[in-house]
Amino acid sequence: MSSSTNPFDFSEYSSSRDDADNPWSGGSQSPWPPPEPFGSVAAPFAGPGGSTPGFGGAPADAFAVEQRPVVTAISQGRPPRAWLIGGGVVALLGLTAVALTLSGGSTVFAFIGWLLAGPAAFYLLAQHTVADMQQRARPVYAGSKAVQGTYWTVVVLGFVGIAVGAWQIAEWAGRL
Repeated sequence: MSSSTNPFDFSEYSSSRDDADNPWSGGSQSPWPPPEPFGSVAAPFAGPGGSTPGFGGAPADAFAVEQRPVVTAISQGRPPRAWLIGGGVVALLGLTAVALTLSGGSTVFAFIGWLLAGPAAFYLLAQHTVADMQQRARPVYAGSKAVQGTYWTVVVLGFVGIAVGAWQIAEWAGRL
């Protein structure tokens, strides 16, 4: 065997009769250079002199670009729970303030409860949605059914707090 690198050369298995008729065999009438025998141990991408460009040897020509292995880490997106938990806590605080109004407390609690369960809770839910969309834009997103259920629970708590708080504010305004 010679030191050739052509893995598709099967000339050692052919007869001389086959080589005369085959233009790919590298005979005297072929326009192609003679193939290298099969089974070479030289590097398949080696440049002149057996050096592989970018891997310790000299580049094959002056315009060759050094090849470096690319290492990329795939970042996994996850739902942001902090904004969601904050929205839930604020919505529950708003409901608690509205409940204080229902139990005979001041109408100020209805206003505070409406503000907490309404604009404050939905602002935090909006921040959760923005952060969640940024996470979903990553190559891989690991969604959670629990987070999705919690989101809708906070939405319902917010709407209940808004409705009951607004009702209490309307009753107060009707008595003026």
